[in-house]
Amino acid sequence: MAAPEWDPYVVLNVPRRATGEEIRAAYLLLAARYHPDQHQGNPLEELASARMAEINRAYEVLSDPARRAAFDAGSQTRTTRDAADRAMRGRFMKGAALLLALPLVFRTGAIILRGLGALIRLLFEALGSLRGPRLAAGAGLVALVVLLVATFKRRRR
Repeated sequence: MAAPEWDPYVVLNVPRRATGEEIRAAYLLLAARYHPDQHQGNPLEELASARMAEINRAYEVLSDPARRAAFDAGSQTRTTRDAADRAMRGRFMKGAALLLALPLVFRTGAIILRGLGALIRLLFEALGSLRGPRLAAGAGLVALVVLLVATFKRRRR
């Protein structure tokens, strides 16, 4: 898995829709915290200097409207490409799982089909034994099946 790419919005801790004033305020807050003058003689002086360089770089990108627009356009392209890659990997994994499960399906498929056939036969027998209008009984039975399916789908999530 590739390392995440640098994002100036994350560095300055501002939302993507932040205004110029919000970006400047976030920059000033972080600059006051990580400025090298604040950490002279401190063992973390080098770390603070590196962080300050990253903050300056992020502010340079986001404070210039042209550079910000270019970054946003590039990050949107990367996000779309990454989403497409993840979707393709998901499809591949599902296909691979299906191929691996194929022998199991062939072995147990007949048993499952017989069980489903018996279940459907029982449902139709129950429908036939109900008194009253057949349409109402059928609608009730369909509603019951829909509720069961919805319950099982909810449990799987």
